[in-house]
Amino acid sequence: MSVLKKIFNRFALAGIVLIGFASCSKDNTKPEKPVVPEPEVPVPVKPIAREGWDIYTGPNYRYGPSIIINDDNSIDIWLATPGDYYGTNVIVPVSNAQTALQLGTTGVFAQKFTSEKDFGFISLQCPSWNSAAEGFTLKIYKWVNDYETTISGAAVSSKTFVNYADNSWLSIYKSDKEDYTETFPAGTYLWVMSGGTEKSGIWKCTDNGSTGSTGAVSYVDGKPVDGQFRCRITSNGSGDYFWDKVTWRHSVDGGKTWTDEVDALLPSDGKRDAFSVCDPGVAKWGGWYYMAYTSTEEPNGFDNDLYIARSKTPSGPWEKWSGNSWGQDPQPVIDYEPVAGHEGVVFGAGEPCIVVKDDVVYLYYSYNDYLVNSNTYGTTTRVSVASAKDENWPGHLEYKGVALEKSDIYAPDHTDVKYICRSQKFVAIHAERRNTDSSRIRVWESNDGIHFTKGGLVEGELRRGIINAGMSGDALGQVRYGVQQFLCYAHSDAPREWGRWYTWFQPLDWIDAEK
Repeated sequence: MSVLKKIFNRFALAGIVLIGFASCSKDNTKPEKPVVPEPEVPVPVKPIAREGWDIYTGPNYRYGPSIIINDDNSIDIWLATPGDYYGTNVIVPVSNAQTALQLGTTGVFAQKFTSEKDFGFISLQCPSWNSAAEGFTLKIYKWVNDYETTISGAAVSSKTFVNYADNSWLSIYKSDKEDYTETFPAGTYLWVMSGGTEKSGIWKCTDNGSTGSTGAVSYVDGKPVDGQFRCRITSNGSGDYFWDKVTWRHSVDGGKTWTDEVDALLPSDGKRDAFSVCDPGVAKWGGWYYMAYTSTEEPNGFDNDLYIARSKTPSGPWEKWSGNSWGQDPQPVIDYEPVAGHEGVVFGAGEPCIVVKDDVVYLYYSYNDYLVNSNTYGTTTRVSVASAKDENWPGHLEYKGVALEKSDIYAPDHTDVKYICRSQKFVAIHAERRNTDSSRIRVWESNDGIHFTKGGLVEGELRRGIINAGMSGDALGQVRYGVQQFLCYAHSDAPREWGRWYTWFQPLDWIDAEK
């Protein structure tokens, strides 16, 4: 299944999750900055979006924004971005121009390569022409002088693959334990594919040369050929692909220009969040940045769970909540349990945001599932709370119920929540009719942060095809009077290709509702 297909499976049914916790007091770890005083009597407000600009224009996506306006009016933004392979990976071919070659029952494919560092394993990308009954034997030899001399010696590793899936990356390790920490020494090697079935094969780059300093040469039946077989040399990691990561950028001019993108939060190789980290929801208090995020253990991107990490800086390094303390063994704070009979088909829990108010953490998150004993699908935003004075608050969350019931809304997206100091209300937004020409952003309000009432729409200039909208606030998820706020979301125009989105950033004004 393609990465874009996995992305679609994960999010096509999803609503928006938000973490919120806000008060109009500042983080006590920083000196107060004078701001325009709040009115003594709450003033009803409404959001109006002004014309904005793209801060990302492809070729894939940056979505699910979490935005903090700092005391000096600079802006931090965290976004979900495409993932990568674990470890240090060298892909031998120099381009993606490729063709599939059949090994067959008599062919022999091989490739000489040099690795300048110890490596854990190599992987070959192998087609089977839609067959599920193909296989071959792969051997690795230490290179000695020439091709014939090399294959006349003993292989340093050997593995036979059977019934492999079409277009799989097939890996060979130093031993049968298949532990990438047991490494091949740096040096020059030759891998050899032989003993294949009729439709076994490998993908081959049609261009000459190789990346880095591998000095790769590919062989067919013992003779050098143009182009390069698709081989990946992996060290310091499993080599598995993770779908998403979270990146961070900073702006000092109201979002017009940004620092270079920096990897902020990555999934943990071999751990429960290994497939992905996405949908960041960030707040800061007590000297810590806290990021809530979505991940899953379901290989097609369903049945998501909610996790929390913390860091002293906006770009990390991050400690992950590990069940009873902070560390590097991530455990969900919302561990989704699918309804019996509906496993592996629904979004689950995730898409969080955080608001802090009166020393209470409000954690908002999507919880989308079939109702028990029913074929009715529920699209909701739930809320749990904890004390902001508790360093281990993720372990003491108290579930407070459904905050937004969105099941009667067409194609609702994930929810973002802030506390508006001028109106003294919690306000939630989410896209509806998502990813269509008629997409728009719905507004909800709450007096207590627990129970929300559906209101009107964000007015003003919006793009079409809205995906995963987020709005700004301060470090506690508050919108303070007199501070310019912003709206951000992914978007596209028809005809649309899933996951191929621009990212829009625009001023958002909270004006008196009577105006």
